[in-house]
Amino acid sequence: MLRLAQKAGTTLDYQVETQWQPVEAQRALLWASRFGLGEEFVNALNVRHFTQRKSAVHRSTILEAAEEASLDVNALVTFLDTDELADVVWKSYGDTIKKHGIHAIPWLYFNNDGPSLTSDGGPYGGGARHEGELHQGSGSVDTFYALFLRLMERETKGEVRWHPSMAHGDDGDGGACML
Repeated sequence: MLRLAQKAGTTLDYQVETQWQPVEAQRALLWASRFGLGEEFVNALNVRHFTQRKSAVHRSTILEAAEEASLDVNALVTFLDTDELADVVWKSYGDTIKKHGIHAIPWLYFNNDGPSLTSDGGPYGGGARHEGELHQGSGSVDTFYALFLRLMERETKGEVRWHPSMAHGDDGDGGACML
């Protein structure tokens, strides 16, 4: 993600407060969508959250993003002081798990085909090389550190460790799949 962000001309910063269910931010997004400004709002919110360490869980961040998106901030405050759309947001969270079977953050694929910032290898890229690492969901710093060490070790040894039969396997470390 960091390399893709760099390629796109931005720097991601994941050292920001998060919540499992940022209901107020989700409600604000639904509200902004009523005015055709949902994309503008969520883009402004994402920039603050992922690059400025201004968490999307704080009302002040939500209101800053609303102002940037040309929304009526006072009207948004009035809306957020109610519980309108909270039931819709909670239903969506419930449906994500019960109806759609999504229980975790999606799979992350870490490319391992060299140091190039323009690389597009891996199972989803045009390079058709598959020596990266697939990881389901989030993880601790230690989990990702170990993942990156495995990638670095393979890179320095020039190893390619992938076979089609391994594409959906589990290497037994709690969610990481060696590719």
